[in-house]
Amino acid sequence: MNELQKIWLNAYNGWLMAVSPSGELHPTDYTAAREHADAVLSSLEKAGEVQP
Repeated sequence: MNELQKIWLNAYNGWLMAVSPSGELHPTDYTAAREHADAVLSSLEKAGEVQP
């Protein structure tokens, strides 16, 4: 797994844990987590912190 994948996965998992620490999730939570993780990577790329 490369560094970008690790960053994305950490953001995705972090979102899901913040939404429901007990693990009871709705299908839309996964979509929101994916969108959050995509936005994190996009922001880091725009800031020059990571290379695409």
